[in-house]
Amino acid sequence: MRERRKNFRVEWNSAAKIYDRDGRFVRQCTVRNFSNGGAKIIGLDPNTVPDEFILRISPHFRAMRCHVIRRSVDGFGVEFTGLANGTSEPALGQRQKSFC
Repeated sequence: MRERRKNFRVEWNSAAKIYDRDGRFVRQCTVRNFSNGGAKIIGLDPNTVPDEFILRISPHFRAMRCHVIRRSVDGFGVEFTGLANGTSEPALGQRQKSFC
């Protein structure tokens, strides 16, 4: 069978964190595999995940903005849409302070 993926995938099976688009922690998940272009995520109900979010695979990887492109019973596939610019590790998962 011919491989149709644009990017080579790496089997990973590692804990990861999902944040909403504003950088607030939402939940943990497991990244089954990933490539330069996207990832397969398992470990939670795919229907409870927003279409757009930020994914941090580990503290050693940059946070990536993601768009869900496929949902199935055992997980969902995402496309990386860019770096989560302006969101450092300490900023992710913390509430933003208001200075009014």
